[in-house]
Amino acid sequence: MSNHNSDAERGRDRWSAGRDDPTPTDRDIAITAAGNPPQPAERENEIKPTGISTCDAAGRIDGVHVLGVLHRHPLAIARVVGAITRYEPDVIAIEASPEAVDQYHPDVQDPRWPPAHELEAAAYVTDHDDELVIAALDTFDWEQSADLGQLDREIFTELGIVPSEDAVTQETYYELDREEIREWRRLTEHRNPSAYKQLLARRDIVMAGHLRALIENETVETLIAVVGMQHVTGVIDWLAAPSQIPDALVTTPPWSDYFTI
Repeated sequence: MSNHNSDAERGRDRWSAGRDDPTPTDRDIAITAAGNPPQPAERENEIKPTGISTCDAAGRIDGVHVLGVLHRHPLAIARVVGAITRYEPDVIAIEASPEAVDQYHPDVQDPRWPPAHELEAAAYVTDHDDELVIAALDTFDWEQSADLGQLDREIFTELGIVPSEDAVTQETYYELDREEIREWRRLTEHRNPSAYKQLLARRDIVMAGHLRALIENETVETLIAVVGMQHVTGVIDWLAAPSQIPDALVTTPPWSDYFTI
């Protein structure tokens, strides 16, 4: 990775300035130093359509299909099941904590059908498919520090996506394309930089690092990643410039084969 030393030093300085712990891990430094996703001129790989649905809040980088969803929305369940059925991936990676994924292991409890959300849908299919592995992407410790719903409504109105704030519905998010999501992110960063950094930027790079590690595994040819709608372009843009993902973040996330006889 270019400028690795300077980036590490920059990350160490930022970490030390904001934390009492003077000895952050390489992972901590890399997350802090990463900043925003690479720009189009820095891309090494082409971003292609997934072909999974008419929804543009998605993209494919080689064997990695990244789907944007609203968590716990019925369309999220449909997108996950539809993608698994169509592409028969080796791994389904969900923006969820390892603890959340583990709760659906057969030794703990059986996932239900119909599922309550996209994680349970993915767990149910994994439990019935001996060739599918489920992975937990959300391994960065963070706290929900802001309710961005009102900010979304203001931004969507400003961008002309909806005529007024009260016209925003859940379906509005699924009508976004990638460029609109990038503008949404840009204005979110401008208006609430702290929430943007904590909830979006830092988690983007961690999830992208996990996905790069998974797809580089010789046993994985096709991978479906399911992330929150506003993460889509952050994750995709990092994967389009994989050499810029710090080595400290290219780590395999917790993954599990649920299949039982």
